[in-house]
Amino acid sequence: MEWWLLSMLCLAGLILIFLEVFIPSGGLLAIAALLCIAYSVWELHLQGHSYIALACALMTAFWIVFLFRFWLRRVGLKTDLAASDSIGDDVKDSREMIGERGLVMSDLRPAGIALIAGKRLDVVALQGYINKGDSVVVIESDGNRIVVKKAETNESDS
Repeated sequence: MEWWLLSMLCLAGLILIFLEVFIPSGGLLAIAALLCIAYSVWELHLQGHSYIALACALMTAFWIVFLFRFWLRRVGLKTDLAASDSIGDDVKDSREMIGERGLVMSDLRPAGIALIAGKRLDVVALQGYINKGDSVVVIESDGNRIVVKKAETNESDS
């Protein structure tokens, strides 16, 4: 086989490596690329074209490093979460609701839904069972858990 034909076989292997990055083949393209490159480098070396074989091997190594770095930049996360606030807006809003009054939309046994400050929220009753339609007061907010208790009758006058 001619040296230039073996060089083209090596180039075909490099193209297959490139395609492996973008086409999910389960590794078949990578295996085909490895076979093409290995055969061409081996044959070039056996035919006495050691410099061309070395050039193909070095070009393959540089190509793999280049594609790996390209893939890392493309796939890698660019978001830095170190300075972010881990508390979401919904948790901040629920902390501001302490003391707010609301209406029970579904029976709380002890969990259910209440309408508080115009929002339907998942809430937990502090104690026991609270009927649908009863008035409740937010007494605690821990993370995304909102605890309510049944509103006293004298609290509704104020």
